Amino acid sequence: MSFMQSFKNLFVQKPRIIGTTDLKRALTHDEFTFYYQPEWDLKTGKIKGLEALIRWESPSGIIPPNEFIPILEETGLINSFTPFLFEQTLHDLRELHSLGFNDLFMSVNLSAVQLKDSTLTDTIQKTLDKYNISPEYLECEVTESKTMDNAEIGFETLRNLKKMGIRISVDDFGSGHASFNYIKNINISKIKVDIEFIRDLFEKESNQIIMRTIIELGHSLDLSVLAEGVETPEQEKWLCENGCDYAQGFLFSRPLPLPMMISFLRTHVSKTNQSPVNE
Repeated sequence: MSFMQSFKNLFVQKPRIIGTTDLKRALTHDEFTFYYQPEWDLKTGKIKGLEALIRWESPSGIIPPNEFIPILEETGLINSFTPFLFEQTLHDLRELHSLGFNDLFMSVNLSAVQLKDSTLTDTIQKTLDKYNISPEYLECEVTESKTMDNAEIGFETLRNLKKMGIRISVDDFGSGHASFNYIKNINISKIKVDIEFIRDLFEKESNQIIMRTIIELGHSLDLSVLAEGVETPEQEKWLCENGCDYAQGFLFSRPLPLPMMISFLRTHVSKTNQSPVNE
């Protein structure tokens, strides 16, 4: 091996080996935390809600969710994580409401494994009751995955959540997952268009045609449409002109921990929605 190759290898990040012991320790030592990213109403310029995004602040540094969420799912530990998920996010939502941001909703991601947990709906209901939050201010965001080996169980759970008054959205729409199964089987409220469609929006005209078609499809089914990964004013302008309802991305705000999000909301208070959430 040449000297240059050896030198380059010093900067190649090797995959982390994460075991169940690491994850259990993280759960018991409060190493998981949440960052929040706004969902922006393109018609009014106001913040409608926040998406909760998990972070693992391990002793060795921050570990991204794509490295540990699959392991939580594969091992079943994700179900042990569920009470913490709703306890923390709804606690934070209660704090935001108490500070005057009364009409923000919280969007929480659920995996296919969690949807098969028979205790999920009870866990959510008890936490909503604990913090006196109306179900309309909670949105459960789902993405179909290979772990959905018994889809009907997941669909039934989502139907029950919908009956409780919780809104359901489909994440990464158009990414290759069978998102239409959710549209066909569940009365969902919103589709979130995969970031790849926005990133390549101006690469060729066909990308814009596809995006217009998705927006039109969503509206024809009485669904709100959110574009993920919006980073430039040009993307925002195109989405506004073509009728997209909501947007999320670095153009508006990066994911922020709760104290920084509170400061952000105070700075942008004129942009927050002060009317009831209706979708």
